[in-house]
Amino acid sequence: MLHPRDRDLILMAEFTLRRFDSAASSRQTFLVVLAVTFGLRLALAAILPITGDEAYFLSWGQYPAWGFYDHPPMVGWWLAALAALSQHMVVLRAPALLVPVVLACAVVATMRRQDERLAWATGTMVLLVPLNAWNVAITTDIPLMFFAGFTVLMYLRALRTGHWSDFLFTGLLLGGALLSKYFAGMLALGIAAHALWRPSPRKLRGLALVIIGSLPGAAIQIAWNWQNCWPNVMFNLVNRNEDAGWSWRHPLLYVVALAYAVSPPLLMEMARATRAWFGTKGTGASVAGDGSRAALVWLFGVPFALFAALTMGKTIGLHWLASFVVPVVLWFALRGAGFDRRMAGALKFLGWFALAHYLLITTLLVLPIETFRSWKSYPSLVMTVHGPELAQALSGYGPEVTFASNGYSAAVTMSYSVGRRVIVFGPGSSHARHDDILTDFTALAGRDIVIVRKDNFKPGEYEPYFERVTYRSVTLRGARFDLVEGHGLRYEVYRDAVLDQVRQRYYQLPRWLPRGQCYFCDRYFPDRSCHR
Repeated sequence: MLHPRDRDLILMAEFTLRRFDSAASSRQTFLVVLAVTFGLRLALAAILPITGDEAYFLSWGQYPAWGFYDHPPMVGWWLAALAALSQHMVVLRAPALLVPVVLACAVVATMRRQDERLAWATGTMVLLVPLNAWNVAITTDIPLMFFAGFTVLMYLRALRTGHWSDFLFTGLLLGGALLSKYFAGMLALGIAAHALWRPSPRKLRGLALVIIGSLPGAAIQIAWNWQNCWPNVMFNLVNRNEDAGWSWRHPLLYVVALAYAVSPPLLMEMARATRAWFGTKGTGASVAGDGSRAALVWLFGVPFALFAALTMGKTIGLHWLASFVVPVVLWFALRGAGFDRRMAGALKFLGWFALAHYLLITTLLVLPIETFRSWKSYPSLVMTVHGPELAQALSGYGPEVTFASNGYSAAVTMSYSVGRRVIVFGPGSSHARHDDILTDFTALAGRDIVIVRKDNFKPGEYEPYFERVTYRSVTLRGARFDLVEGHGLRYEVYRDAVLDQVRQRYYQLPRWLPRGQCYFCDRYFPDRSCHR
């Protein structure tokens, strides 16, 4: 006898099945979900304040270059073009709004050749996976999602047609992904692993063309890093891993993040497929029936396996997984016999889960900010949500005064609010040291600098670096901000005490990296090498 809860689940699945009982109704449901989710995300894009990461990437767009300190340049290029049109947050967040829609439509177009009803259902699933359903932030993950998603779709097309141009275009798209974020390298490894597993001349020729197509993107990054202190290498392989170490929490958090990113129904299907593969390993049974499904297993399986290995020393960020969701959704759709109860149940879950997100976000938005006054990060919240009020408190300082903060997130958030660049003063952290590229302290010798602090600092911390220091404070919505007014920067003292510490900690390049120009050592320590 069925449990009442089981009967409810069956009824819910049958209701969803009726929503997709034909190609026409599936298309209609897709269009309704697209319109509703896009409209809600458009409202969020207009309402939500800019985040620290978004402000940081916007600063890239204000100073476009071939590369940036911690990541490849693609999102900076996109924001440079958008910022030239408007500084409104809806415009700047347009890629975050549009990329899930474009990918969903592309998935539908790819799947229609097999089953039109299933195609519209799969596109709906792409719209409803959690990070696509509500996210509006413009970060490096957005261009990576775009290029990685189309790399997957083009690779499947290339496998089907065998045309050299399709493989080459796959490589060009992969190059765009590599110019977006280095996690694209995991997708590249997935493609290589698929080509090398049971290789054939066709697969190997295809792999060679993919590599050739991706070379321009890789070459841009290598050339820029070589002439700029190798900052991407230092950040991603050395500096950001200083605190790496084993913790039992890392694997657990990874499983939770993976369950959230792909959704529990899809993760459960992945687990069932893994058990089935191990169960049939000795018989030589295939993991997947046709070429597309087999390829997709490699395209998301290799990245997820590498992330699992990284949990031995690091916490895996939720956003790291976003770009590998499309191949999981495609594999899930192709794994069944068309549109079935399994897929209906997953869509039902994703729909209710998306609704829960919107209800939670709405609740948080209507709460007064003082509700969170007891939080340790409350000053950061005030700085983000009520940045214009902080800008008004700083309006008495003239353009001859340089604004600063002790960390990049506060600095770039204030930059957006006050409408002028805010520098990082002090050693800072390993994260996002792009300010080292933009700020030349030799030009600030003798200048006045106002350092905005939202956290505690030591008495006398700033006196050695200025001729005179005075202090003020402002309170906004219960959050205190200290204003350290430094008059007359003692550049030589600051260089020897702070900048040399930065050089030793973050710019000690390994000997195996080829020597090239280094903006930091060339500017401040021409007599000292940044190589160990």
